[in-house]
Amino acid sequence: MGRQILDPDAEEGAKVLMDQEKIWTHFQGAGIRSFDLAEPRYDALAREVVKRAVGHHGRVLNIGIGGGGVEKRMMRSGWKVISVDPDKASVARMQALGVDARLGYAQKIPVETGLVDALVISEVLEHIPDENRPSAIAELARVLKPDGVLIGTVPYREDLSGSETVCPACGNVFHRWGHVASFDEQRLLAEMSPHFRVLRCRSRAFVNWRSGRSLRRFLKNGAKWILGRMGEGIVNPSLFFVARRRDSE
Repeated sequence: MGRQILDPDAEEGAKVLMDQEKIWTHFQGAGIRSFDLAEPRYDALAREVVKRAVGHHGRVLNIGIGGGGVEKRMMRSGWKVISVDPDKASVARMQALGVDARLGYAQKIPVETGLVDALVISEVLEHIPDENRPSAIAELARVLKPDGVLIGTVPYREDLSGSETVCPACGNVFHRWGHVASFDEQRLLAEMSPHFRVLRCRSRAFVNWRSGRSLRRFLKNGAKWILGRMGEGIVNPSLFFVARRRDSE
């Protein structure tokens, strides 16, 4: 969602430190099994869309295809689904399933103004450089209907240095998932406030309560859920938020 991250202090021009498109071509292609752990998050996002729907099944836009879990769930719920992603293979994969998938970026969404009833942007904003996020958030408001709902997540208080790795070929140090920003409640509210009223914003870990009925599994899931609400980094919590356009009633 951010193209290339550049080092402005490089002596010989701007040195490429991280190419977001290459990272996501890998994870949404050969590394797509990495999204298996996101299934509980996809469940929560889809449930929230249905819960917040204004009395009908309309159009939902998902920014960032990932494993395609949001699209599949919303189609099963009877929604018309639009996806936007910069990875051509992921777009083609969704199109083959009947999704209106389009090639593009959050900073310039290829969707008509005021078209969608709901918008999902999960684990995407942290990939967008600081200088581009304001335009991306403005675009989210543009494509959403006045009474529409925005539902999203970002990693909560992520220590970006903890996921840094080094390329053995060139020596560049980069975040293995392509993250460039870390969020807490205050930062998210501040960045959303020009265009959105945030109705809900809290940390949580996404738990698959159907993963097993043993007491051991229940206790592990319960502990993860509680630690997520506490924002403890050991469970990799996300900041889950729900918002509406500022000009909505």
